[in-house]
Amino acid sequence: MRALPAPVRAFRGETVASIYARLVTRNALTPGELWTAIRKSQQGLPLRTTPEAVPRVVAQLAGLPANWFDEDDTRSRLFTRCMHSGWAHSQCATCAALPKPLTMCRRCAGGAHVEVQSRAGTFCARHGRWHYDGRDDGIGTRAAYERAERCLTGTLWARGIGLDTGELELACQLISTYRGLVDRDSFDRSADQRLRDFYPDAIELTAFLTAPWAQAFLRNRQIGHLPVAAMVEASAAAVASRSRSRLSSVRETFLASGRELRLGESATRPLRHGRSVEMGSLGILVRDSVPRIRAVFLRHDDARRPLTTRRGRPPRRQ
Repeated sequence: MRALPAPVRAFRGETVASIYARLVTRNALTPGELWTAIRKSQQGLPLRTTPEAVPRVVAQLAGLPANWFDEDDTRSRLFTRCMHSGWAHSQCATCAALPKPLTMCRRCAGGAHVEVQSRAGTFCARHGRWHYDGRDDGIGTRAAYERAERCLTGTLWARGIGLDTGELELACQLISTYRGLVDRDSFDRSADQRLRDFYPDAIELTAFLTAPWAQAFLRNRQIGHLPVAAMVEASAAAVASRSRSRLSSVRETFLASGRELRLGESATRPLRHGRSVEMGSLGILVRDSVPRIRAVFLRHDDARRPLTTRRGRPPRRQ
């Protein structure tokens, strides 16, 4: 099909639906009118407007090369391990997942509403704007959000963790609950508002609980629910305090080696499922949610660790 009279500027990583919506607005059309014209030239398309089914046609209408959407930027994919890279830690174009579509910063997009799938978070470090779910708000304390953005697109991205993989959502809930208990804040926030208010702390808590030492602690099934709940509570308190010494203290306090567990300054004892530990209000609240906490923060653990083999043999396929 021929390009429309008024083309739009395409951004790297922009989705098919985003370009289609901007083409419709720029050329004073409705989504249904343009989709009807496309269906007349392409057989077998559904009645429902589905531009994702014809990415080459949308590229032609926008005046872009027909293979514009075929060029996959693997740098935007989350890291994983798979057979295509010899089980190495990589951004496989076949197996690694792309992040969910995210609203681009309005100032970077020239005022347009643009959705992209790229290696980015919800904060624009260039303009200091919060651009999540269509919002475009200024952020006062930029330093903390800039550090969080670097951690998300660096450390956490390499661990296979993005905005929509579940870890950040759970970390926001933990930080929000802890703040409510400590500050006696009874304000009921939505999930989007929690993410905006506690973004730096949630990023740091996610990075802390997905570090190798924490993964080994959560992965050890001989450790009961109570020690895990105590560890999560201590981690949330240390992150909220923004004290590096407290974070280091948590790492040194909760140690498990083989069949032995040491909590704090107490002597090393054999692991006992459900060993009694001291917990505060948050630990008591999350005690029954320990299976979920383990499942979420261990979600990508197998993908990050190389599979064990015997005598150099490749891992068997399941």
